[in-house]
Amino acid sequence: MLNVNSVIGGAALMFLGWIAMTVVELKTDTAVIAVKVDENHRMLSVLWKNFLENKNGDLAWFDESTGFKATTKAKVEQGS
Repeated sequence: MLNVNSVIGGAALMFLGWIAMTVVELKTDTAVIAVKVDENHRMLSVLWKNFLENKNGDLAWFDESTGFKATTKAKVEQGS
């Protein structure tokens, strides 16, 4: 005949095992997502840099109503 204590103990042990397996799976999924995010960041940072430097040229904006001119890339690099 089954003892109530052994049934409760077995159920608790199965529950703890399920929790442990779920945590391991979650950590694995999180690690995979972290690697994918790092790869995407690396790829997009190169594309963004290329867009800003090569495609658009100098990104200075002019506001003619105020006479304000943004500094150009050459002035910023020279330290002026």
